[in-house]
Amino acid sequence: MAQYYRKLAKGIKWYYKFSFNNQIYFSKCIYQSKAEAKREENIKYKELDEKRRFPELKEDMKLKDLIDARLSELQTKKSQSYHKDNKFYLTLLLQNLGNAWVGDITRAEINSLLLLTADRFKLNGKSNYTPNAMLRCYKALFNYGIDNYNLNPFNPCKGIKFMPIDKKLKYIPSDNEIEALKAKCDKEQELLIDFITQTGARIGECLRFKGKDILDTSVVLYTRKSKNSNLTPRRVDFPDCLKGKKYKPEQLVFVRWSKLPKFLDKKLRGMKKVKPEIKLWGFHNLRHRYASKLSKAGVPLFEIMSKLGHSNITTTQLYLQLLD
Repeated sequence: MAQYYRKLAKGIKWYYKFSFNNQIYFSKCIYQSKAEAKREENIKYKELDEKRRFPELKEDMKLKDLIDARLSELQTKKSQSYHKDNKFYLTLLLQNLGNAWVGDITRAEINSLLLLTADRFKLNGKSNYTPNAMLRCYKALFNYGIDNYNLNPFNPCKGIKFMPIDKKLKYIPSDNEIEALKAKCDKEQELLIDFITQTGARIGECLRFKGKDILDTSVVLYTRKSKNSNLTPRRVDFPDCLKGKKYKPEQLVFVRWSKLPKFLDKKLRGMKKVKPEIKLWGFHNLRHRYASKLSKAGVPLFEIMSKLGHSNITTTQLYLQLLD
């Protein structure tokens, strides 16, 4: 490939000319410098080469069209909260980059947005959970475009590293704190707290727990990783709180609640008004407590992972803390 110049009435102008697949390509004599002509020649050559290697590629699509398609899929396949978070991150991307052609979006533009977000969170004393979640969202967006619309196979997020996160220990309530809370609860609320404490169940697993899931020496918990994914079962030891209780096979054990119960936060906040030193915690803190108690009892890490229903041992390790 080479660049050439022509002397015109308005001065010297540059153009490029090269052969590709036995065909001659050349530009009009419009470039002001040899460097500009060379740069445009490289862009044209790369475009032709990609079309040759990936003949099925779509020319391009607008960012808003890709985002709308991605959100439509997430609304069908994922949970409402997952869709909501992705919509927020993708709207932020569109606001910052405009409705650009997807093929024109660069790694530098994505990285700049992530850094600006990280700086803003740092000023507010927050860690990098949100910028990292944004990066995962954007990687998935462009991979979706590649897989479903045959867009340019280069993902502009490729090579961007996740930002460091200041890990904080999950607060684990003591036995006294749990008992003080239960003293404020009715029987159904107390049973739910005991069940999570003794099984390490997720709140969603509790709300779909039925009489048929209660076996002689264990109980079966079912979790759904995403909105339309299959329910995955796992067994945990029979909890003391269910001894002597009888339920019909299709009867929900915690029929009182169809979504996240609100009583725990309300009761703790009420107690805090009387004793300001009381800490606020949620149902998931009890799950961390369950894992940490297993670890203190000498249960092997892989067994704890199985009891928690984790697919990654690194996640399980984050749950384990030293207990007094």
